[in-house]
Amino acid sequence: MGYLRINVNVQAVEAELKKLLTQIQNRQREEQAIEVKSAHGRCPEKLYDTLSSFSNQGSGGILVFALDEKTAFAKVGVYDAQDLQHKVMEYGE
Repeated sequence: MGYLRINVNVQAVEAELKKLLTQIQNRQREEQAIEVKSAHGRCPEKLYDTLSSFSNQGSGGILVFALDEKTAFAKVGVYDAQDLQHKVMEYGE
């Protein structure tokens, strides 16, 4: 059995994510390839539609969970990170 080892600079990834969150909050809007879903109380209802839309774009897209458009893109957290990840992976199959 083989495995793939990927080296990731965690600090660089965290810095890039913080930068993206700040940009979204400052602009008070999403971009064509960036979709914000709160996922605070449950898995977003139109998640499949978003993933389908991204798959039809040449460069894909970025899903940002835990921000709420209705409250000026405030951080709201997610209901269950593991379950949300599982559902995103299921929709991607």
